[in-house]
Amino acid sequence: MSKKGFRLATVERLREKRLEEAATALHEAQSAVREMQARRDDLLERLRAQRHGENTPHELELESVYRFRLRGDLAEVDHELTKLTMKLAERREAWLQARAEVHAVAALHDRYRKQRAEMLMRAEQKEMDERAGSGRRMPIPSSREPEGGN
Repeated sequence: MSKKGFRLATVERLREKRLEEAATALHEAQSAVREMQARRDDLLERLRAQRHGENTPHELELESVYRFRLRGDLAEVDHELTKLTMKLAERREAWLQARAEVHAVAALHDRYRKQRAEMLMRAEQKEMDERAGSGRRMPIPSSREPEGGN
């Protein structure tokens, strides 16, 4: 393999490793967003739920404090979810970029392999043409058996 082919193979492996790392980071970000969405949904469900208790002033005051706390938690979760969603978008963009780089290097490497194969074919054809032009015969395998033999 030539130096160019070796460099392309190395670059291709490095790009594939970067793509794997980007995919892992993207998966982690997606998981974090899903967890935060589940937490938000849980808080919303608790906030919507009616607690059945006595309607004494003390119970109503406790309910008010409880709901105030849930709304505060919900605001924190929404803020965190916004940050995680932005991080997810960044990770998705990084993954798309890494994937595009892998495809670009793979295409270059494929083109190089194809050019190399064509160059070798042309060199072989040139050698065969030179032999044909000089009157030399190509070696013929001696796998012929005498005629009429059993």
